[in-house]
Amino acid sequence: MKHLSFTHASDFLRERDFGRKIEASFDFVRAHFRPLGRCLLYIVLPLMLIRGIAGGLLQARLGGIFTSWRRVISPGQGNQAEALRVMSDLLSGPEYWVTIVAALCSFTLMILTVYSYVVLRLEKEDPAEPVTVAEVWAIVRQRFLGALLSFFGLGLLTMLAVLVMAIVAALLGAVLLKSPVIIALLIFVVYGAMGYAMVVLSLFFIVQIRERTGFFATISRCFSLVWGKWWSTFGLIFVMALLIMMLGLVVFGITSLISSPMLLTNQSSTSALSNLLSIVTSCLNSVAMLALYPFLYLALAFQYFNLVERKEGQGLYSLVDSIGTQPAAVAAPRSYQPDDEGEY
Repeated sequence: MKHLSFTHASDFLRERDFGRKIEASFDFVRAHFRPLGRCLLYIVLPLMLIRGIAGGLLQARLGGIFTSWRRVISPGQGNQAEALRVMSDLLSGPEYWVTIVAALCSFTLMILTVYSYVVLRLEKEDPAEPVTVAEVWAIVRQRFLGALLSFFGLGLLTMLAVLVMAIVAALLGAVLLKSPVIIALLIFVVYGAMGYAMVVLSLFFIVQIRERTGFFATISRCFSLVWGKWWSTFGLIFVMALLIMMLGLVVFGITSLISSPMLLTNQSSTSALSNLLSIVTSCLNSVAMLALYPFLYLALAFQYFNLVERKEGQGLYSLVDSIGTQPAAVAAPRSYQPDDEGEY
């Protein structure tokens, strides 16, 4: 079976059924493994390794903290203040905050890198012209701060929406004589609305990068595109997330064998060897995430292209506009031999 090269707009902007969108994600990686991988290595991998090192040190520290906590809460030695102190030491440690910040920034870089590469490849007029790391980095650098703010903005809007719906549900529950069935139904509606919004906004960054829209315009565009296609979008996210989770568990199971023998021992918090093993394990897990998560982002990108084509037909219009713009093939003269029968 011939696979698409993903060098023309029509390779992206076309209607695809459920299986074709998943297949297109893997075909795109197959066709652009080296240039896309080079972009991920240069732009995302350094921060992922920083996250892995900080996470490994945090994991090694957790071993000592768990040991101390077991000693604190063991029979006859219960001390709530000491347990709170141990937990406070964990949250106040630099490893914890470096891990959190590096994880947020690295996933932001990964999303921007994948979608910037896809958009650049889509907009290249010359199919033979490659997408370079410098071109991708220019877009990532320009949009990085805005993407971080968008993450916080989406989180804040979600919290406000859930708070408003919770207040409304509480008021309705009080008016309706606190019926358990009605209250349970209202809670289901609140969580259902939150889940609906999360699926819709999964297209936020591919819409924002390709269409260059603002924050609220991007949200409106996502709801417009996903309207009537929520279940297919949810199913795509569920299947791809399940596939990535299964592969990630396999990788995690293999890498955990490196550090598990010394993880929860008294020596694990002070042993240089255990710290090194924890760092190696965490870095390998970070590299595995860097290799797996782009498939989910690509699947969402092809869902976006599918919805755009279904609702607006951009790919069809581009094919129609290209009619007559391609140079006609020049017929070369051909000499026939006496024994040629010619063409009929």
